[in-house]
Amino acid sequence: MRIAIVGSGSAGLMSAWLLQSEHDVSLFEASGRIGGHINTVTVPTNLGDLPVELGAEFVFEYGYTGLHALVKRLGLHFERASLPASITIDGRPTFVLPPTTGAAIRSVLSPATLRDLLWVGRLAITGERVARAGDWGLDVAGLMARAGIPRDVAERFLIPLIASGWGVPRDVARGLAAYSVVRVMGLRLAHEPHNFTLAGGLSSYTSRLAADSPRCRLLLNSPVLGVDRDQDELVVTTDRGAQRFDAVILACDWHNSARICTGSAPLEAWRRAFESFDDYQVRVALHRDPSYMPTARALWSSGNFFLSKTLQPRNTVWSGYRWRAPVFRTWLRPGESEPPTTLQVANYRHIVVTPNHHGRQQQLARLQGTAGLWAAGMYTSGVDNHESALRSALRIAERLAPNGERVRWFSPLVSA
Repeated sequence: MRIAIVGSGSAGLMSAWLLQSEHDVSLFEASGRIGGHINTVTVPTNLGDLPVELGAEFVFEYGYTGLHALVKRLGLHFERASLPASITIDGRPTFVLPPTTGAAIRSVLSPATLRDLLWVGRLAITGERVARAGDWGLDVAGLMARAGIPRDVAERFLIPLIASGWGVPRDVARGLAAYSVVRVMGLRLAHEPHNFTLAGGLSSYTSRLAADSPRCRLLLNSPVLGVDRDQDELVVTTDRGAQRFDAVILACDWHNSARICTGSAPLEAWRRAFESFDDYQVRVALHRDPSYMPTARALWSSGNFFLSKTLQPRNTVWSGYRWRAPVFRTWLRPGESEPPTTLQVANYRHIVVTPNHHGRQQQLARLQGTAGLWAAGMYTSGVDNHESALRSALRIAERLAPNGERVRWFSPLVSA
């Protein structure tokens, strides 16, 4: 088959990697680089060039079995790194979880903090049950109620904590799907406070994925203007003209997919399905300003959450944590100015995963393959994490190339 893939994020690259030995594959990328939301940039420091993730970053042990296996097959390896988090609440001293240093232990010893942590444990117990049951019907507010969390703890601490992790207002955080939040943030008993990093950053894996797809025709700086159905073929139009394909995999964002599907009637159902997804704008600044970190340097952590009753909660990742270098990544509040030491700014439209999100995914699943069109990407399958993007590519490849060696190898490895 002649297959076009639109978008070179992890879902698009994985689709090409799985299909290129079985079919004639062309991958269209609007920008001049591959990777999509995987975007590793290099920041100079006193110890050398530091790879920093400007987009997707955190990889855990649970729920990422496919990514771990794929990275190993590509000749790379993950390294386990500790992932402590500092939490600063209006009017309260900063405390650190897990408390592994003397300063961190002292930070959690106040009665008020110990009370909050007891409720975190209760939330983890409930979160484990939600994760194991695959319960998509519960939102974050419902999760708090099911766990019996006191209102003051939920409103002052736990809901703002979730909001800061996503870079959204508290009201949006309340309505997020508890199942997705629990799995992505690790609010469950099975979770270990560790992240996995790749030498050179996650872009080293996407680069290797592209290099290991030699039969795929990769077309950078080739934005797709539209996709239409013409008799028995799909027509993909770019500024370089039109090309015909037997199948098209839309591995770009939902809003771009909706924009592309503006042609004939066979694609109308697809356009409506893409437009049903909700998103929000996120602005992330990569900078060197330590004022976005806790006041006490001894309490600086990999993740630093600032929770407020009056302002939107905020999150700063210490990107230079392992090197102790002053390099930070902050989710800016709406309208907030960039730090004066800003190195780069990234703007993202991030999916809002509510309990209704699962129903929208099921709607897309029913459309898969109709009119020769397919949709891949994290938002189309599972929860809001990297593994979902890989799984979405696999599910399509299982139907287009069921006997492919790579498909048969990956199918039993990917996380549910």
